[in-house]
Amino acid sequence: MSAHEIDTILSTLKLEANSDLSNLFEDFEKFYEEKLWHQLTLSLKQFFEDDKSTPIRLRVYDTFVCKFIDKINQLNVIEFLLLSLKNSSNYDESINYLKQLKDTFISTDEKKTRNDGLPTHSNGCLLIDIEIARILLLQGDLVKARDSLDEFDKILESIDTLPLMLVNTFYSVNALYYKLKKDFNNFYYTSLLFLSTMDKEYEMDLTSQENRELAYDLSIAALLGDKIYNFGELLQHPIMSSISNNVEFEWLFKLLNALTNGDFETFDSIINLQIPRVPILASNESFLRQKICLMALVESVFSRNIRTLSFNDISKATHLPKDNVEHLVMRSISLGLLKGSIDQVNEIVSITWVQPRIISFNQIQKMNDRLYEWNDQVSRLGEKLEERGRSIWV
Repeated sequence: MSAHEIDTILSTLKLEANSDLSNLFEDFEKFYEEKLWHQLTLSLKQFFEDDKSTPIRLRVYDTFVCKFIDKINQLNVIEFLLLSLKNSSNYDESINYLKQLKDTFISTDEKKTRNDGLPTHSNGCLLIDIEIARILLLQGDLVKARDSLDEFDKILESIDTLPLMLVNTFYSVNALYYKLKKDFNNFYYTSLLFLSTMDKEYEMDLTSQENRELAYDLSIAALLGDKIYNFGELLQHPIMSSISNNVEFEWLFKLLNALTNGDFETFDSIINLQIPRVPILASNESFLRQKICLMALVESVFSRNIRTLSFNDISKATHLPKDNVEHLVMRSISLGLLKGSIDQVNEIVSITWVQPRIISFNQIQKMNDRLYEWNDQVSRLGEKLEERGRSIWV
């Protein structure tokens, strides 16, 4: 495309765009004419990520970016298209745009000559397939989306050099699938994988609202997941500050901490005040009460120096009648939270193993205190041995 045509396109777009973005259009023209593709990519990224560009993003993509798709990074091209389609309710149009771009990538690869040293667009095609799966989920076609995600899962297992952006996007879409299926366990663990694979630069792109929504959904999943009995990784993640520092949602953060610490007083106060406002939690109140008892039992074992607990000790820690202790311990063993044995005659539980978990700062402090206590005991024992064995050593 000639410089005159590009100048005409950009001049028209510049008139339609927000005046704050005018300088960027001048950069577009300059970098395009000088074939400075990396600098042009950075300027385009700045443009597409600016909220003020929203009304004309798709036009910029259609009339400008599409003219040099083969000159810039394929993943950046997809990113620009996705930002152009963001918040679009026309899902069919979005899928068509993505399929057209994929066809362009495939056509470009077919024209490649063998060993010409140019990269293929396989990663771009994979990313497009994942994003199409996301749109299918939003359309309600979970079966077709699952098939696409399963195909990518096989690729993920066989190739360990995929760009982080692809892996992160896969976890994001996979988490959306589990959210729609109300599979709390898989949604929780997949969302944590999504957060762990997030590029630091991209992490800043999550708006406060998106952070808050994800933190809220993760908290609900942690509470209702029947295989989730440790919230350490979630509670320590920076994303939780979006609800812990929010007056409207801080109760949820406190509830997670109450279960972690076996704090029945805080748990009961939140259950009485807040839970009725959240139907999905209100309908699972009995499960939440069972969950805090199990977590209180684990915390009780963790916080003690001994591994033998009486039924009375457990009853006191879990706020349960002594008659229910044996069932609670059996339940915890069946869930893999503990390993041990029950002496029904003497009403004693011997613990041999506790499920490994991520611990909080307070729990680390408890371990530190126990180590100091143990060190004092060893020192006192050493002093006694020295005193009583002095005559023998002499």
